[in-house]
Amino acid sequence: MASAGSTGRRLLIAFEVLCGLVIVGCLWWGVDAFLGARESRDGTEAARAERLAGLSHQQHPGKGRYYAPAAAVLTVGPDGAPVTYLRYGAADTADNNVEDFLRTYDLPTAGTPAILPEDLRIALHVEQPAGAVLLPDVRAGRQVFVVPRPPTKASAEGVAADVYVRATGD
Repeated sequence: MASAGSTGRRLLIAFEVLCGLVIVGCLWWGVDAFLGARESRDGTEAARAERLAGLSHQQHPGKGRYYAPAAAVLTVGPDGAPVTYLRYGAADTADNNVEDFLRTYDLPTAGTPAILPEDLRIALHVEQPAGAVLLPDVRAGRQVFVVPRPPTKASAEGVAADVYVRATGD
């Protein structure tokens, strides 16, 4: 028969092994959760839509700031090509305004009056706004529309606008 001391030592060793396994399991879970959170952000519909439109933060490195879309829809057109619709909101503050948005994504600051395409309005559930401007774009398959909004306060430091993007491609 084993002595009480050896039984206690065995229980202590078993307990230490069990604690070690719990610690390793917690570390594994933490690493998996961290890496999984990053993958899930890159795999979202909004992230894929931004990449297709050429407006992903990864496509504009070194800018130091980026805008997240207020709405994003990724679908397939009649020809089978992917089509994305995005809406961004730019405020009228010194560091969040339409000029900053255009500069961040290297977009032109002037355009021509236009109406939003029907498919974009339907996808993003918006009415036809007054005063939409279509920006000239060197990226094939992308249309960028800027719709200025009235200032939220008398001391607005920038121009507020909604920016709508329709892009097709691979």
